[in-house]
Amino acid sequence: MLNHNETRILKIIVNTTVIGLCISLALSMFVTGLPQKIFYVLSYVSFFTVLYAFFKKHFACKSERFYLGIFLSLVFLAVVRFTWAMIFKHDGVTPSPASAGIINNYLLGSKRILLGAFILLCFSVYGFLVTKRTILLSKIIITIGLMITLGVGLHEHLTLNERIKLTTDAASISSYMVIFIYCAHLGLSRLEHNASSKILDLIAFVVTFAILYLCGTRITVLALIFLKITFMLIEYKINLIRNWRVTGLIILAIAVIMGVTGKRWAQGINDIQEYDVQSSTSLGARMAIWESGNFFLHSHLGFSSPDERTEIARKFIKTNHPENIEGYTNVQYNMHNEFLEVTTLQGLLGTLSLLLIYGVIIVGGIRKCDIKGVMIPFIVLFITGLTDSVILNSQTATLFVIALAICSLKPFKAVK
Repeated sequence: MLNHNETRILKIIVNTTVIGLCISLALSMFVTGLPQKIFYVLSYVSFFTVLYAFFKKHFACKSERFYLGIFLSLVFLAVVRFTWAMIFKHDGVTPSPASAGIINNYLLGSKRILLGAFILLCFSVYGFLVTKRTILLSKIIITIGLMITLGVGLHEHLTLNERIKLTTDAASISSYMVIFIYCAHLGLSRLEHNASSKILDLIAFVVTFAILYLCGTRITVLALIFLKITFMLIEYKINLIRNWRVTGLIILAIAVIMGVTGKRWAQGINDIQEYDVQSSTSLGARMAIWESGNFFLHSHLGFSSPDERTEIARKFIKTNHPENIEGYTNVQYNMHNEFLEVTTLQGLLGTLSLLLIYGVIIVGGIRKCDIKGVMIPFIVLFITGLTDSVILNSQTATLFVIALAICSLKPFKAVK
């Protein structure tokens, strides 16, 4: 049990951390530097708070042991990535610019995943001290941040007339970051189901969709739809068979979203149909890259350098897909699939590091732990990871682990 002074101090720490993380998320798409500094400060505070929790033996209940499992799996993921990056950063071989970028991203991303794991563990122990006022304020902060992001994105789109990149190097990276910000918003929405909260949810959803539309990444639109429907079914306990009005609204919303984004979907369908004639397209490149990755794995199941992978993959594409210039060019950056990416670089150990986290969640569900919160960012990671290497980028990895930490807050313990 916490005494009065402990409760007061820890309450300040936890509520400040939640609000600070939401400020970091809100600023991430149009401010550089400051969001990362906020994250670092709060992660160090959480680290010492976790040490205090261990010292005071505050880890007790079944639910906290589940989050301890998530924490350890994140630590393992970070350690594998950090070890791999350090080996190839200091192997005495000068990497190509693309390879150096991959190594640096994994190195920085692993550090941030590790720091974020301590925030998650801190919330799993002391998250019950989060107040409803903090929840509402945090949701407002994220919603305002998304609205400003949309304004910045519209300006960029109207100025350049292309897919928006915001603070990143690629439109796809921006879309992944934005949807993880929305994941954090949904994580907070689990703590309150009142009318004002649902209005904020609707605003955040519409604004998020608008940003993703400007980013032009199809898979994130699919992930957003699936995530929102899943959230409504689980959290609001809506029976789609009995509640035909809600079912009709969902179908109408999906139809509108697909209609608005129809041009991109039509392009994707055309790319598939015309693959034998013109394979050097966005989807065609992925097909060639995936094949080259599978070929690479036939003889490489340990740690491999990005340049080694690129060389072998390009030989395969040149031999088997000679006209696929898009695939030949882009294979140097990543494998465009989360599991294929880590396996080709970090071998079976990398595969295990990803599978372990999903395994912990599955075991937690079997043991009837509250997994609904942490499932939110992992639903997005799994869906988007089918066609891209999502948390390879250090910025995306940061927002993913922040969203995961916020989603670990427990809804039934929020206090006034």
